Amino acid sequence: MRRLRAGAAILFFFTLSWAGNPGQSEEFIQTPFDRAVQTFERYIEDQLALDKVTGLSIGFMKGDFVWAKGFGYADMEALVPAKPESSYRMASITKTFTAIAVLKLVESGIIKLDDEVQAYVPYFPKKKWPVTVRLLLGHLAGISHYQNHEVEGRIKVYKNTRESMAIFQDFDLVAEPGTQYHYSSYGYNLLGAVIEGASGRPYGEFIKTHIFEPLGMTDSRMDDPVTIIPNRVRGYRLIQGRIVNSEYVDVSSRFAAGGTRSTVIDLLKYAQGIIRGTLLKEEISRMMFRSMATRAGYLTGYGMGWNVEPWRGHFQVSHGGSQPETRTYLLIFPKKNFAVAVGCNREGTNLMPYIQRLAELVLGEDMDSQSYTKDRQLQTIYDGCSRTFSYGLSRYRWRGNRAFDSDDTIKKAFSYFNKYVDPGSLKADFPKGRKRIMDGVHPVAGEAFTNVGIFMASSLAEITKGSGLEGFDQKGPIAFFADYIRLSRSWPSEREAFKFSNPFSDLILGWEADWNKTYSDYTKHLVISRHTDLDEMDRKLTETFSDTRIFPDFTQSMTGLSRYFLESKQHEKAFRLLDLGFRLYPFSQDILSHLALAHLWTGGTEKAAEFFRQAFYIDPEHPSIGLQALENMGELLLQVKKYDEIAALADIFMELRPQNPILIVRIGDLFLRMGRLDQALLYYQEALDLNPSIEGVAERIEAIKKFIR
Repeated sequence: MRRLRAGAAILFFFTLSWAGNPGQSEEFIQTPFDRAVQTFERYIEDQLALDKVTGLSIGFMKGDFVWAKGFGYADMEALVPAKPESSYRMASITKTFTAIAVLKLVESGIIKLDDEVQAYVPYFPKKKWPVTVRLLLGHLAGISHYQNHEVEGRIKVYKNTRESMAIFQDFDLVAEPGTQYHYSSYGYNLLGAVIEGASGRPYGEFIKTHIFEPLGMTDSRMDDPVTIIPNRVRGYRLIQGRIVNSEYVDVSSRFAAGGTRSTVIDLLKYAQGIIRGTLLKEEISRMMFRSMATRAGYLTGYGMGWNVEPWRGHFQVSHGGSQPETRTYLLIFPKKNFAVAVGCNREGTNLMPYIQRLAELVLGEDMDSQSYTKDRQLQTIYDGCSRTFSYGLSRYRWRGNRAFDSDDTIKKAFSYFNKYVDPGSLKADFPKGRKRIMDGVHPVAGEAFTNVGIFMASSLAEITKGSGLEGFDQKGPIAFFADYIRLSRSWPSEREAFKFSNPFSDLILGWEADWNKTYSDYTKHLVISRHTDLDEMDRKLTETFSDTRIFPDFTQSMTGLSRYFLESKQHEKAFRLLDLGFRLYPFSQDILSHLALAHLWTGGTEKAAEFFRQAFYIDPEHPSIGLQALENMGELLLQVKKYDEIAALADIFMELRPQNPILIVRIGDLFLRMGRLDQALLYYQEALDLNPSIEGVAERIEAIKKFIR
């Protein structure tokens, strides 16, 4: 097995200063990425304060160059700085190690993917339907996730493999295998037992021998509360706006799903091994990185142990981790020979802004340039184009022309696209048309949009000898479509099947003119932060976006900053920012829901209800008014003890979703955390009335009744 040699040309640029200590000296090495690193460091200092981050280590690799740095504190009490070598719990990044370990045993013929797990773990009980290794790898096996996190997520004693299996082995399947994607840490624990049963070796020993040692990952290991681990970080969490220590949890019970510890340096070595094909044969790696699909024909976006949804035309593989003491993320662009790794010791931190900004600066691309139109039908058409661009270009880059079978496949794909990506069809039946467009990348629709995008990429690459495709990373989907339309208009009539309809083509070319105006020097480089001049931004965006049909969408940055302004009692700035967002993006459900939150925060419950209703009317299924939104907003309000506002939030969501038992349970949980036991009891009982089999609710009710007695 090929190993990374000690003398390999891998440059490390370690600057060991940290946030809040600007006087610390730094080593300086002239590199091609100096400007990117300096800009990123200015960005991260500001973002860490906004996110209330305690400590964070982050690094990237590009080719043979590797940079990493620590910010904040690995231990706040002892004032130990975070650094590149800081050792973080990996949490669910562990699942990628488990998947590779399984596939190494598949390579050697010891494991067969379609075997039932009992072939390797005979003590695991048979279920109603067969549970196979393949389906476990893709979270399609129907294995439950945590059922009672208050108990299962807070285990404080060591558990061996059999004891870890005993926690969930008697749980019923949550769905027939193959029918639903259901993320399950228990499923990956079961895969850990499969590895042990097939190899005859402990899980930790197997991944050390077959993954860590071959890649020189000398600081990677199973987590252990007793062993002395160099550079171990302390974990922290936010409770009611205050930083406190994490609750102690022994993660041995989630050994193959989240039981490892490592550093960002080791994760970047791991990424290099993935990119170079050190660990697995090419055909096995390609299988691992191919999205699995449900039996009904919908991609899950998850391969075997990896998230594999494309990112703005890039083929990417990634995984995040979240558990007590930690948040982690590893992002790899294999075709770009690029990766970002990050570890953070403040639970609940959103790491994506850091990853995205670093990727933008190193690659010289805009990694999140979304577009907005003032018409929901046209927005759906743009969304379809964006998915065609991202899935098609990603697949072409990963597999080339091998990605589709024949011209007949492409003709059918263009026929599907032209039929449904049409303003007339959407106007006639918007719900049906929107569903057909959203289905376009999935096997249920023959992956029509992906195949259209592959053919477009292939055609554009042919006339530019491949070099022209790189420009679309920055220019985005509108330019991708516009260039293809101009190319295809010169084709003879026998290639008519590979062209877009005239109305659609005219729409795209009109959008291109608007986009070239609105995607200006100012908007290309706009990073909205707490230091942004809101008056200048208001003036420039209002002027630039006026009288145009499509323009850049900054709603995500606006809503994130508005939460910071609310928490820091800068209410006027929060409303100025959201009011600008509402003027520019009147149909953005994210803006509407955050306006609702701002009004709720400041006591305007009637206005809050009005904005929530507007968001619900546009699309009842949008996540901005879903279960996660309720939990996130409730958590924010809990942190500042706005209990009456939480009660108002509960009333609004009960009005919008009166028959959703899971949501009602979450409302009950909020009241329980506020100490309003009688009200929590009422919500739990209502949820149980709607669904008598809902997990964990009867236990909550019984516990409250015992406490009240």
